[in-house]
Amino acid sequence: MIEWVGDNLWVLWLSLAVVFAVVETMVLDLVFLMLAAGSAAALATALVGGEAWLQIVMFAGVSLLMLAAVRPTALRQLRKGSADQLTNVDSMPGRTVVVLEDTGSTAGLAKIDGETWTARSATGVTIPAGNEAEIDEVDGATLIIHPKAAIDWDSGTAGLPEGT
Repeated sequence: MIEWVGDNLWVLWLSLAVVFAVVETMVLDLVFLMLAAGSAAALATALVGGEAWLQIVMFAGVSLLMLAAVRPTALRQLRKGSADQLTNVDSMPGRTVVVLEDTGSTAGLAKIDGETWTARSATGVTIPAGNEAEIDEVDGATLIIHPKAAIDWDSGTAGLPEGT
């Protein structure tokens, strides 16, 4: 049995590469992926007839090289993005919503991006349903909004919509 394993080390390297790759899909830290690459290098060495000691050296060398050189660069690329880039709720202030029901300082509904949110008027003035409003802030699951100025093209005046 031991002779077979010694003669067929490629099976061990192939198994290790697959196991490391599967573990990497669960962990997503790029460590096991680098070890899988080292196992693949040792597998290639075994398939071309390299000695067992050379296979181990290839595994260790390629794994360490990948961990030291490739992983940091790959992590930097994966984490790329501006530190001041706003996402999710942080990006909502200043955006326009459609008021679904009269919204005052205690109750109301507004719609943004197809989602209905509870809303409150920031100024205490009731914002009639159907008007557009602007988000001041997000408090939990409630939008704090103020009426958005509109242009009356017929009269040529600008200001808040009627009823506000």
